[in-house]
Amino acid sequence: MSAPASSSTPTVWYPPQKQTDEPVLKVYNSITKNKDTFVATNGRQVDCNYLTQDIVRRILRDYFGYDVNFVMNITDIDDKIIMRAREGYLLKETKEKNPKLTPELIADARKAFAAFLPKLVKNLPSPVDAPNGDDALEHFNAIAKKAASDPAFVEAGKEKEEKFGLYITSLTQARDAILTAEKQLESGAAGSVDALVDGTASVLGPYYGETKGNTIADPVGVSRDLAQYWEQRYFEDMDRLHILRPDVITRVSEYVPEIVAFVDQIIKNGFAYEAEGSVWFDVNKFEGSDGDGFRHQYAKLQPSSKGNWKLLDEGEGALTGTKGKRQPQDFALWKAKSKPGEPAWPSPWGEGRPGWHIECSVMASEILGKNIDIHSGGIDLMFPHHDNELAQSEAYHGNKQWINYFLHTGHLHIEGLKMSKSLKNFISIDDALRDYTARQLRLAFMLSPWSSRLDFKRDLIADTKAKEETIDNFFTNVKARLSETQAKGMNTDGKHHFESPEKQLLEDLSRAQLAFRAALCDSFNTQGAVQVLLDLIQKVNVYFSQRGREYNIEPVRVIAQWITRQLVMFGLGEGPLAANASAIGWGKAGDEGGSGDFEAKLDKYIRALASFRDDVRKVAIAGGSNKDILQLCDKFRDNDLVNLGVQLDDGQGADGGALYKLVDPAVLIKAREEKAAAAAEKAAKKAANAAAAEQKRIAQLEKGRTPPGEMFKPPHVKDGLYTKWDEAGIPTHDAEGKEVAKSASKKFAKEYKQQEKLHDAFKAWQAEGGK
Repeated sequence: MSAPASSSTPTVWYPPQKQTDEPVLKVYNSITKNKDTFVATNGRQVDCNYLTQDIVRRILRDYFGYDVNFVMNITDIDDKIIMRAREGYLLKETKEKNPKLTPELIADARKAFAAFLPKLVKNLPSPVDAPNGDDALEHFNAIAKKAASDPAFVEAGKEKEEKFGLYITSLTQARDAILTAEKQLESGAAGSVDALVDGTASVLGPYYGETKGNTIADPVGVSRDLAQYWEQRYFEDMDRLHILRPDVITRVSEYVPEIVAFVDQIIKNGFAYEAEGSVWFDVNKFEGSDGDGFRHQYAKLQPSSKGNWKLLDEGEGALTGTKGKRQPQDFALWKAKSKPGEPAWPSPWGEGRPGWHIECSVMASEILGKNIDIHSGGIDLMFPHHDNELAQSEAYHGNKQWINYFLHTGHLHIEGLKMSKSLKNFISIDDALRDYTARQLRLAFMLSPWSSRLDFKRDLIADTKAKEETIDNFFTNVKARLSETQAKGMNTDGKHHFESPEKQLLEDLSRAQLAFRAALCDSFNTQGAVQVLLDLIQKVNVYFSQRGREYNIEPVRVIAQWITRQLVMFGLGEGPLAANASAIGWGKAGDEGGSGDFEAKLDKYIRALASFRDDVRKVAIAGGSNKDILQLCDKFRDNDLVNLGVQLDDGQGADGGALYKLVDPAVLIKAREEKAAAAAEKAAKKAANAAAAEQKRIAQLEKGRTPPGEMFKPPHVKDGLYTKWDEAGIPTHDAEGKEVAKSASKKFAKEYKQQEKLHDAFKAWQAEGGK
């Protein structure tokens, strides 16, 4: 027999063994082209530079619990911005200085047209001669005629230059505006300067930018005004889409001194050179150079594009010169001022402005330091922009890896066509929000991989709306049953009502939570995560269907609250519900925050009840029947309550009474109208069938008017068709006096019996008063 344990013997504790391996967050990294395990370099703090996907940011912050430091770099100094700001300023100035049309203004428009036309001509698939020598408008007319009659000609042009179709459109608008202005001037009519300038803006803007750009007194202010305008518009649109504001905003124009110092250090490190006021990054010097235990690499993201001169040239901008540039792949860190009218800042190399690629490197390094966890952007920026960012940053910091994870988002296509601002092929946020809600747009994006192309098709929107409706209906049903349970009070039958179906529900929830986490760990697989939620919703719906009135609301409440939290985490919540951790439902646009005016909210419901009570009282006082009262109840349910957003389902409550649900009134009204339309269609069909039956009956009666003994005699048959009949009036001999065949005789007898029935019906109808 063993001795009892001493009172001083320590208690043995057995560490629990993990039964399920927890999935590890992996993200698709453009640097490695693999899904890499995510490791934050500073504990739970994640440094992000321009994380374009708001949903990814929310998942990192609100699901995985990282402290995301989100920095957005805004480029407000750039060749495209400078050109557009300059052109817009000069076109506005032209309108202000020309109160009416003049020959000089029209001449400028013609010169601008002629200067723009070569962009189209050099990309023609085959030469098109001008009919009248050097007249640019006539030459374009010949090209436009060819394009209109030969679609293959246009397609071949687009293969040479993707803006080919845009050039034709711009020149067409400009030509029409010029010709209209010339006619107005010749006729003495009061022509519109605005119409001419706006119609020729695509050609007149660049022309004035080249010929009058040096007249702008404050080019820095002009560029900044344009950038500030669009920055404000951008954030307004982002707010409407429920995209979180950045933690830090940096603007290039505010960081020029830091950029100058950054570039100077790269020169000192031996990876850049100055030439005629510009500073160039020396790619050959950087590539393969020794670091501290490593060798520098250029074009880490897209090494296959190193020799793509077209991409390299596009990355430098339209205003960048090449003086002093040693190699074609070298890129500008600092651009010398090339002509008057361009914005410029002082530097050790003379007046100039930052190169495009250096801007983000400097601002991100200033805020986040020499190593950043996540950098994100569009896939079209991978080379040369992001590759150049990596090179110059690593050349400055002397490190082997400036960015740990590069997330590149796919292009957005509309019905198969890539969206492009330069090609005028895009829809604005205003356009999108006129047709869809912010939730629908966000959900649509979640149903496609963030790193792949998103094709915004009708099928995607239909699928998005169907999933949204499924989730809406789920929340409506759960809230209705919760309200009903609360109204009934605590269960007093002494039973726990937690049986096998309820246990299964909680097991389903546990599995869904694991599957949901696995999906998000799989490089933020939002489409998989959403499907997990939908599958769980389906299980709850089946539970309600199987349990009938004996359901237990508590496991359902837990599931609904968890689903709510995940949808809110994705940024799909609306109104005050979005911020309530124990809420059920994702709210709706326009929901009021706070308690609001209770009396004002309650007023319309009280008025409806008071009106219903008055109607019932009147019927009762007048001695109305039960049927009359039930009709009032139906009216109250189908009209008054529907207009208030209340749906009553007769007999669906746990006690056999009505189950009420709060639903968007527009949804209920639409359903009511559809039901009324279906009923009206059914009634119309029934009436049409009745009318057709009546017409058939009348035709039969009219046919029965003839006695059967007369039906084979004139005038009911052709005179002379038969020569003899039997005593009933059935033909026995034909027109030639020959006896009719036996088959014909049988046929006559059959028809005779049919007519006999019809005639009997006719006589009965007459006896009832028919005429």
